[in-house]
Amino acid sequence: MQQILLIALALMLPMTACAHELTPDQDHISVIGVGEVEQEPDQATLNISINARQPTLVAAKKEADQRYSSVLEVIKKAGIDKKQVRATRINAQPEYEWRSNKRVYKGEVVSRSLRVTINDLDKVSPLMQALVENGVSTIDGMDTGFKDPKALQQKALAAAADDAKAKAKFLAERLDRNLGAAYKITEHNNNAPQMVMQDSPVMARSMAAEAAPPPEMFGTQKVRATVNVSFNLL
Repeated sequence: MQQILLIALALMLPMTACAHELTPDQDHISVIGVGEVEQEPDQATLNISINARQPTLVAAKKEADQRYSSVLEVIKKAGIDKKQVRATRINAQPEYEWRSNKRVYKGEVVSRSLRVTINDLDKVSPLMQALVENGVSTIDGMDTGFKDPKALQQKALAAAADDAKAKAKFLAERLDRNLGAAYKITEHNNNAPQMVMQDSPVMARSMAAEAAPPPEMFGTQKVRATVNVSFNLL
C-alpha cells in the first residue's frame, strides 16, 4: 500500500508544478515582444553547371573534366578557399532527338555542378564573368545571406526582449501597478535569417558578350524574432 501511495504522489507532482507555472499566485501580465534587424548580406553562393556534349561518353567526360579544371583554376585565382567549393552533382546520359517520328541518338552529355560560397561580395560579378569565359555552361542561381546568422538572430532576440519589457512596463504604469520580475519566457524562432535565391539561370553565351560585368545589387535582408514574456505585477 505504501508503494502505491508513493507512485500516486510521484504522478501528481508534475501536474502540480505545471499548474503552478501556468497560473502564478500573484497578479501578472503577459506580452509579446518583437525584434527586427535589417542588414545587407555579406555572403553569396553561386550554383554553376558545366555541360559537355560529344559523340561518345569518353569524349564528353574528357571535355567536361577539362572545363571543370579550368573552372576550379578560375575560382582559385579569385582567392576563394577550396573549402568553400563543393561538388553537388555529376551526371552522364545519352542524348536523343526526334526525326520523322523516330528517336535518333545524337551522342553523350556529361554534366557537373558546383556550389561556390563567396565571402567578399565585390568578387561576385567579376567571378561570374570569368567563370562563363572559362568553361561554365550556366549559372543556375545565386543565394545571398550572412556569414554569422546566429549573431543577427541574437540581436533580433535582444530587441524582442527589450520590446516585451517596454510594453509590460508601459501597461503596468498605465494601470497604476509596478512591474516585477519575468517568470516565464518563450521564444518563437520562426523567422531565422534566410538565404535569398535569384533563380533565373544565366547562360554563359549572354554573359560572355558583355564587355564588362555590371555590379550586382544585393539589397538588404531582415531577421525577425518574437518572444512571449510573463511578468509579475507588484
